[in-house]
Amino acid sequence: MEKGNETGIEGAVPLSLAGRISRRARGLLLSEPSEGMLLLMPCSDVHTAGMRHKLDVAFVDATGLVLEAHRDVGPFRRLRKRGAAAVVERFSSCSGPWFEEGDRVGMVRLEGGRP
Repeated sequence: MEKGNETGIEGAVPLSLAGRISRRARGLLLSEPSEGMLLLMPCSDVHTAGMRHKLDVAFVDATGLVLEAHRDVGPFRRLRKRGAAAVVERFSSCSGPWFEEGDRVGMVRLEGGRP
């Protein structure tokens, strides 16, 4: 995926990790729209209860293969995908393309990327 960013790496976007159960349950609920993505892991079931903004959601298996992708998911929806190890979500208002089934997702540690 090509996307403009400050990292200098083609396709790289800011990514936050939600590994604790409380953080996964909250997801992007209390966040303001931004260009970043959230990785919920482990996760195979998401909801949009209480969301004020539409989300893009991608279910990913343990190898990084996108199993299913959704655009513009509105509030009070529940999505599940058997076999998913993680979910990537972002606000639908973000510019740029979104994942499609069959895409590969990966992470790269950027030198000096720690706050």
